[in-house]
Amino acid sequence: MRQPYPRDYNFAAGLRLMHDPLHSLMPKLRRIFIVALGLGVLWLPAKPALADFSIVAGKSVLSGNTINTSAKLNLAITGEPEVALSKGIGLTLVIKSHLYRASLASWYFKIGEWEDRLSLEHHSLSNRYTLTNLNTRITQDFATLAETLDFLERYTKAVTLPSGVSASDALQMRLQVSLSRSDLPGPLKLVALVLKDWRLASDWERWKVTIP
Repeated sequence: MRQPYPRDYNFAAGLRLMHDPLHSLMPKLRRIFIVALGLGVLWLPAKPALADFSIVAGKSVLSGNTINTSAKLNLAITGEPEVALSKGIGLTLVIKSHLYRASLASWYFKIGEWEDRLSLEHHSLSNRYTLTNLNTRITQDFATLAETLDFLERYTKAVTLPSGVSASDALQMRLQVSLSRSDLPGPLKLVALVLKDWRLASDWERWKVTIP
């Protein structure tokens, strides 16, 4: 038989006692949910910005002991990167070249790699743009950003054939161009991890190394 409550039992007080622990727990649960949501956003797979950086065409020709590569790059810098550039924050473009050789099983193995790093800056006093090859320290000067990117459209590079590689080997050159987010200033580097405007990178394009 169910026992009756004592006459002096306060139902309202009892409900408050049950509600208070739940109420005090809610802010903690909300904080945990917000932190988890934030981490989830940061770990979402990054999708590259479409058509901002691409390699339209390319070829590599072996002449003697030198591979001469030429490629047509299609580069567009808009949105947040363009705003940052106009405010004096330099951008670093990276062009990577990888050389592969086919094995007996027709698999390709990387046998050489090279990297060109280009520093793009805007100078407010002269209202001009400069492009510096950080490997050679050669600087080019341009009136507009469009002229700078047009200059980069025609990319050429000459590299020496690695030792132990024969001209008769089946060789393949692979090329990619990207914006280096690791070279951005500290606070901006964190923002660039999230905003898709900063995810500027072409696909890896490949073609055979030919002999004239």
